[in-house]
Amino acid sequence: MIRALLASLLLVLGGCAATGQPEPSPAAEVTTDGEVAIPADLVITSPRICAALAVYELADHDDWGLRGTIAATALNGFRAADRVPNCATGVAVALTAGFSPRRWQDALDAVDAVANGSYPVPDACARATAVLPLSVVSADSPSAARAHCVIYDLAFVGDAP
Repeated sequence: MIRALLASLLLVLGGCAATGQPEPSPAAEVTTDGEVAIPADLVITSPRICAALAVYELADHDDWGLRGTIAATALNGFRAADRVPNCATGVAVALTAGFSPRRWQDALDAVDAVANGSYPVPDACARATAVLPLSVVSADSPSAARAHCVIYDLAFVGDAP
């Protein structure tokens, strides 16, 4: 009887091994211009991460006010658009090509400080929903009329007051 039970058990186990689960197919990848490969189905729409990416990419100076204003502007832009765009490609590129852990942490800290209210953005910049290079904003352009403030070489623009 024990032999029959063992034989049955081996047949069952052998059958499971022979009909095991198929190997998962590798995820399709997308390669960016900078040769960074990321999974095609990677989606990052976290306001914190996407705003930190904006700070990481745009804050060329070690200036807390600049980082905080970029963070607030990005968060305002997400609220105004009622969505956060997929920033997966930008994050993948930023975190691989010349990545600076200190700059990334500074960017996250700025977003957190603005989001939790511990860093109030200057009133003149508080309504901005987009950041443009100052060189793009000419005196007679529509964006000049919407410029709320300028920090270094960046204009923070939004709806006219």
